[in-house]
Amino acid sequence: MFKKFIKMMLVLTCFVLSATGCGMTTNESQSGNGKRIAVLIQTNDDAFVRNLTSSIKNSASEKGATVTVYNSEQNSEKQIKQLKKVVRKRYDAILIRPVDADNAQEIIAIAGKIPVVFYNFQPSESVLKANQAVYVGSEEEMAGRLQANYVLKHTSKQELNVAILKGQRGIVSEKRTNTFKETLEKSGRRINYVFTDSADWEEEAAEHQMELFLKTGQPCDVIAANNDNMALGAIKAFKKAHKKLPIVCGVDASAEGKAKISTGEMGMSASQPVKIQGEKCIETALKLIEGKKITDIKGSTADGLYVYTNFKAITNSQDLNN
Repeated sequence: MFKKFIKMMLVLTCFVLSATGCGMTTNESQSGNGKRIAVLIQTNDDAFVRNLTSSIKNSASEKGATVTVYNSEQNSEKQIKQLKKVVRKRYDAILIRPVDADNAQEIIAIAGKIPVVFYNFQPSESVLKANQAVYVGSEEEMAGRLQANYVLKHTSKQELNVAILKGQRGIVSEKRTNTFKETLEKSGRRINYVFTDSADWEEEAAEHQMELFLKTGQPCDVIAANNDNMALGAIKAFKKAHKKLPIVCGVDASAEGKAKISTGEMGMSASQPVKIQGEKCIETALKLIEGKKITDIKGSTADGLYVYTNFKAITNSQDLNN
């Protein structure tokens, strides 16, 4: 009788443990339990960066990992000092949005054996290491393609005068810009690039550049900006000069950008899925911490270097979602 009682108690104990998630479990939310992840951001002044950081924090919390955020305030030297501090503290993984993508090799060297996940600002492929130092972010070519497709759909002009506002020098800006141009040029229409320059993602810089451009008196049918901040700056310049707004395209679908889309001042914005991107950052970091390959993560490439997320075109009618 006593033996039967013991067996019954053991069965009940196992049932309670499994029901409450104690003991052995395959619940993915526990996969990051006890893991410490350092997140190095370049600024907290940008709405997109703040939203992405929030997504990373939420995802880490859901997975049971802890996150500490370090803000370099756009100072590359400060970011390197923060990185060295993180390495000394022996974090399990490092998520970093570099101030300067050219520092990627140095960042990897300083990190040593700690896994590194670059995100939102893509370094050169030559410095990445499969399943050790990888990149998570949107497939940047898609942003340029969505912008160009919107332009081609919303004007019948066979000759287009195009102004381009590029972001900070690097792969992200080049991919968005080059694919935009390639897609336009494949249409067979005559494309005149009347202005191309970098405004470093900043609204004020873009506004100033467009003010100077407008003084030249050149025609402009399209403004393609690598992000919404620069698109907003361009819109301000045209409105100040009392000029008719051209087709304006941005990237990020920020709250301010979507407000301009709703008023018709901005045509579209290529939206990055902030929530998904934050989740992918944490999922990738945890895989690397466990010494596993990232190639089974949705959106990953076979070489183990990238995990990509998709852009989505946001318009008044949201008619370009692919």
